[in-house]
Amino acid sequence: MAVDNTWTFKIESKIYTILETRLKKTLSTTYPDLLITQQQKLNDTPHFPTIYIQMLNSPEVGADLEGSTVNAMMVTFETHITVNKSQGLGGCRKVAGCVLDNFKKLRFNVVNRGEITRETSDNYIIISRFRRVIGANEEIDF
Repeated sequence: MAVDNTWTFKIESKIYTILETRLKKTLSTTYPDLLITQQQKLNDTPHFPTIYIQMLNSPEVGADLEGSTVNAMMVTFETHITVNKSQGLGGCRKVAGCVLDNFKKLRFNVVNRGEITRETSDNYIIISRFRRVIGANEEIDF
């Protein structure tokens, strides 16, 4: 039987696409300049709010004695939400709450809700982390 562990490389784009679609649907009316990205640094005009979504190192879990397949992974995502001064703390909380709600719908646990900090005098940022086990052949379309 052929071993296929390529599912481990599809997780990031699958989760990102689900989140991007849901967040745009929920937030784009209130925030028409919303940017959701996987690129940490952009050489572009700033957009606010910006939601940066990144999958972090995610180790294998649930290995069997044979070790030829990846049975599951402990998947961790980090988000950076940046809002401008006019959107303020309220805007930061609203966007962060929406991001958190959508990770919870995907059955992620909150590892670090994050605290809102002032990155510069012109914007606020909150960095959060979410984690869950995803098994091989698991459907993530919920």
